[in-house]
Amino acid sequence: MPLKLAMIVLPPLCVTCVVLYLAGVPWTTTAQVAAALLVFVAVIGLCDRLRQRRSPWQQQPGAESMADAPQQEAVLGIGASAIASLPVYKYRKKRGGTGDECSVCLAEVKLKETVKKLPACTHLFHEGCIDVWLRSHRTCPVCRTPVNAAAAATPTSLEVVVHTQAN
Repeated sequence: MPLKLAMIVLPPLCVTCVVLYLAGVPWTTTAQVAAALLVFVAVIGLCDRLRQRRSPWQQQPGAESMADAPQQEAVLGIGASAIASLPVYKYRKKRGGTGDECSVCLAEVKLKETVKKLPACTHLFHEGCIDVWLRSHRTCPVCRTPVNAAAAATPTSLEVVVHTQAN
């Protein structure tokens, strides 16, 4: 990091010194500017070194490497079987109503697209979008209600009819 920073800072520093010298600025002022910039680079490099030393993910001497460590998968979202048990529908909207938007991908849900409805809050999403979301989250992306797939007593392959009022 300090070497990269030096490679970024030193060329403009040299140009600055030459420009200041050619502009008639006394050499002592130019040297002071150069020294201040070099001190700045050194402080940044020192801070980076200290940050690297304090990093919790940095291995300690004698610690086993990541390759030797047993693979433990973090359980963040809900399980695949719970995701599969959520109700799946073919989307359709009521005549005159406006379409819904998938809050995960922000695209409009089109007619006859496969959607999933979360049982606790009844929000709708594209099937693929909510499946990806629920692999790493346990809550609805809209209202943060916990997703309880066991509460999904509704059978799959139904249709969702969204009732909206026309303005």
